[in-house]
Amino acid sequence: MPIRINLLAEAHAAEEARRKDPVKRGAYAGAFVIFCVVLWAATLQMKIMSAKSDLGSVKLRWSSIEKSHQAAVDAQKMSADVERQLTALQRMSTNRFLWGNALNALQQTLGSADGIQVVKMKSEQTYVVNEGTPNRTNGTSVVAGKPSTATERISMLIDAMDAGSQPGNNISPFREAIAKVPFFKENLNPTNGVMLINRSAPQNSPNGDRTFVLFTLKAAFPEKTR
Repeated sequence: MPIRINLLAEAHAAEEARRKDPVKRGAYAGAFVIFCVVLWAATLQMKIMSAKSDLGSVKLRWSSIEKSHQAAVDAQKMSADVERQLTALQRMSTNRFLWGNALNALQQTLGSADGIQVVKMKSEQTYVVNEGTPNRTNGTSVVAGKPSTATERISMLIDAMDAGSQPGNNISPFREAIAKVPFFKENLNPTNGVMLINRSAPQNSPNGDRTFVLFTLKAAFPEKTR
């Protein structure tokens, strides 16, 4: 049987060992990973450039409509202010206090007590203003603020003289007569609607023919916020 001798066996073995070298395989794997990372970075950069381009387009469109948008917001705000003012004026015109009704009710009491003479009537009507809050913009809409209000305080001072047969005794009947008039009964404060706030000592007239007592009544209406 012939004997075959492979003189290149050693070289083939060395070549096979080089092909199976783990360091070389690792280098190939590392190069592939680097390639993938570079490819991913390039893709990401392309996306960033595309997003920047879209952002520029959006900014350009927004700048073209910003003025008209601001004009619409200002118009909406002005409309809300006008509507609020109209509502306040309407409320004031329909709920304002009418002194003619009070004076008509007062004249119904002038003959209710003997010897009573009304010397002077003074009205007091004051307002305490409560500040409101302005409108504010919430994104693209306008949120209406709280309107200003005024607290109305109304009272009527009646200076009178009791010159009856017993000066001073007719003050209480006169005060009760005012409180019983339907208008005052419905509109004055439910408690202490008519109060005696001043009363003088008995005085003689200049010619000495009679004695009288001066007094002041206050008719107070409930406070109202408008």
